[in-house]
Amino acid sequence: MKIFTKILTAGILMIGLLGVFTPAVSAANGINICSEENQNSVYCQNKDKGEGQVNGIIKTIVEVLLMAVGAISIIMIVIGGILFALSSGDAQKAAKARSTILYAVVGLIVSVFASAIVNFVFDGFNKPVKHDESSNHNKE
Repeated sequence: MKIFTKILTAGILMIGLLGVFTPAVSAANGINICSEENQNSVYCQNKDKGEGQVNGIIKTIVEVLLMAVGAISIIMIVIGGILFALSSGDAQKAAKARSTILYAVVGLIVSVFASAIVNFVFDGFNKPVKHDESSNHNKE
């Protein structure tokens, strides 16, 4: 069962990374579907507005979740501290209090890294794509 879980986790991670890096690679290669003949399409005319709205919504969701995780982590750290203070020398209670604090801190660190990754990915998508002028064929 452990092998199945490891294989499943590795597969999901690889698929997730493929989905994250594919648009960035396409943008870096200069693929532009809004070229000269497609400039007047509805998609190309509204592309920037729609992308900005989606990015804003996702960033707002990430910020709200980060605040919620931060608040929950702080509450759990306080609860762990109270449990530690009330353990009165009992090794099992003290160990439970330490693990509560440890898990709260680890959860807070993971959420901060997740937020940083999301911001890094969105900053990568928002950079303008540079087009190679030599590849454009001038029609004269």
